[in-house]
Amino acid sequence: MIEAGVEVEHLEFGIGRVVSVLSDIATVDFFGEKMDVDADELHPRLNSADTASPPLGAQSVTDLAFRKVFEAINAGVVPGDPQRLVDLTIGGKKMAAEIADLLKEAPTTGVCRIYMGYYGSGKSHHLGVLKSVALRDGWVTASLELDPKAADPAKPSTVYQALMSGLDFPARADGSQSFDFFDLVKEIRNNWAKISTLPYVKRSPWFGQGLKAILYLTHRRDDADYVSAVNWLAGQMKQIGTIRSLSWRAGFKDKIPSMPQNKNTGVVYAYNLVVLHEILKALGYKGLAIIIDEAEHVRTYSVNRYLRANNFFDVLARCAHLPRSDLKDPEDDYKYFDLPPFWREGPHFALFVGLTEGADTHDLRRKAGEMSVLIHDESDVVRLAPPDAAAYENWVLEFLGRCAEHLGPRVQILTDLEVRTRIVGTLRHNFEQTPIDERILRNWTKLAGLVPAVLMNQEREIGADELVETVNSAARQVAGETLPWDDDD
Repeated sequence: MIEAGVEVEHLEFGIGRVVSVLSDIATVDFFGEKMDVDADELHPRLNSADTASPPLGAQSVTDLAFRKVFEAINAGVVPGDPQRLVDLTIGGKKMAAEIADLLKEAPTTGVCRIYMGYYGSGKSHHLGVLKSVALRDGWVTASLELDPKAADPAKPSTVYQALMSGLDFPARADGSQSFDFFDLVKEIRNNWAKISTLPYVKRSPWFGQGLKAILYLTHRRDDADYVSAVNWLAGQMKQIGTIRSLSWRAGFKDKIPSMPQNKNTGVVYAYNLVVLHEILKALGYKGLAIIIDEAEHVRTYSVNRYLRANNFFDVLARCAHLPRSDLKDPEDDYKYFDLPPFWREGPHFALFVGLTEGADTHDLRRKAGEMSVLIHDESDVVRLAPPDAAAYENWVLEFLGRCAEHLGPRVQILTDLEVRTRIVGTLRHNFEQTPIDERILRNWTKLAGLVPAVLMNQEREIGADELVETVNSAARQVAGETLPWDDDD
């Protein structure tokens, strides 16, 4: 009997909660969307009648959140839910504690970490955990993946713009939260008396003049011209005409300088990031944590682009470290403004970089060459390695248990601890057969997700023996023992 409040599963729409039943039609909330379906097509979830029901119309947040994480693992991408990312990471609690300690030291000793590893070793996932911990601990994060066509370190203006588009803000104690650069400008406007006196803001021809001009305008998200004016400060350089014309008509008569787009302008955009960090601290945040992935792209650059990119990386690294007197000042082709030597006055923001291993990354004693400008000390480098077999085994066992709890009756077989143990033993055996330097962690976590995926995508019931054999066959292929076209017979 399908009744209101019961958790159900539909073959096409997945897990939901019944809102109401009228005759043979049930209204069900599937992941936040209410749909009318035939009641005969619904299957009550295991033990759902014995559990306390949330308010009618409210989908179980736990089931929805886990389903999203499960789909991310199957797709080989970093789960987007920061609250569950640490909990569902192999060694996540230890990793999170180490990151928290690093961030505590950042204001006094600086923090710049380069996470190195081969493809699939978990760099992006590690940076995802880092972002989650930083937000939890009150840092504003700016994250991006380098892309020669979009966020190109040889063109620092594009990196700055991408970082401003990738801002994420922690929730405040009162529950309020900013969600993008536009919201940040509102915070700045509300605290302008404090922000206007900040040393780096006063010396910035862009933030100083741009923010003063914006104060002459009304903060409205539905005003496309005003949004364009704000976006200019966030790095959309072509909107300079909009902020100039709007503020001029409103009464602001001072000149607003253009942001440079060419030449060796790494110093300019590193300074903008320092200013942003200063503003965020004044607003009560811990500061700015910059997270950059896919940094290996610079290996393919021509000589001139490579030098410009490395110069930008050099300034960023200095801003995240304690000052060093043995380094020459960075190159700067943009001499129109007298910026302070901020790279000698840090540490400022925190910097975290993901870098795929290459021939250039093995000798940390090198102080010249590709990417080495980021490294001031051997402790800056963290080489990622796959977990040991025991850690992998424990994670898979726990993961499958959660799948049994949250993914509905079609994975009911996973509620049997003996079945889960057999599957985990099979995965661990094949994991151990794979040489350490060939263990692509992404593949082995996806193998764990394969187990419930097989169950959820079969019309017929699958027994334990068949499920274990299916998992074993896939794991052997990943381990390199067989090829997909091999015939075991």
